[in-house]
Amino acid sequence: MTEPGPRPSPSPLPATAARPGPSGAAAGAWSVEIDDGPTGEFHERDPGPDPGHRLWVRRPLRPALVIGSTQPDALIRHDRAEAAGIEVCRRRSGGGLVYLDPRTDCWIDAVVPAGSPLWEDDVGLAFLWLGRRWASVLDGFLGPAGPALLHRPRSAVRRGRPLWCFGEVGHGEVTIGGSKVVGLSQRRTRHWLRLQSLVLGAWPGRRLLDYLDLDAVPGATGTDPGAVAAGPPAGLRLPSPAELARRFVDGLPDPARIAASEGP
Repeated sequence: MTEPGPRPSPSPLPATAARPGPSGAAAGAWSVEIDDGPTGEFHERDPGPDPGHRLWVRRPLRPALVIGSTQPDALIRHDRAEAAGIEVCRRRSGGGLVYLDPRTDCWIDAVVPAGSPLWEDDVGLAFLWLGRRWASVLDGFLGPAGPALLHRPRSAVRRGRPLWCFGEVGHGEVTIGGSKVVGLSQRRTRHWLRLQSLVLGAWPGRRLLDYLDLDAVPGATGTDPGAVAAGPPAGLRLPSPAELARRFVDGLPDPARIAASEGP
């Protein structure tokens, strides 16, 4: 298990990005905001009733175990997590447990206001533009190690209740060499759609079992983190979270152009 690292250092973004951005961005433009803080605080943040198009680059202060919206709190051995300096919190989006390390993982949320050309009523289809963006960013780095593949399942039916978010691949998520590298989730209201994305730079595997009580989730499947195909394949090292964030933001088209370029 990795131990908590130092506070991430600031990373420059293109001149078109604001830090912090205005409370509401003009239509056709993205407001980019960079935040350092606790993971739980970021998950609880509300975009507000009129958020505009926003990108939130999240930089947690320490590693975190993020419990899925329907998972029991008893799943985590809190004393062990606290002793290791790991934050424990809950997310409202999605159902699987996430391990996040700020030294290797890149977390960006995209907020889409109601009425945006990127708004999509279908929950699965709403992810696709964001997944395509991440696939493009990763392909620009991978070269012969690629490609980064966008996942579009034929059916939305889920089999079982995987313990780990990265234990299954859903709409718009990205894999490299059969291993899930980009995980997506969402929250929505009548005012906004918040798409959360995490690029997994490393996966600790079975070391995560030290912090879990699997008896708390008797119906879960895929409980062995060592058997989860998550993170970059062996021998592949992704850029730093700061570099990934720069690549994601740099040259990001405005929402109307993204929507116009979306294929079937």
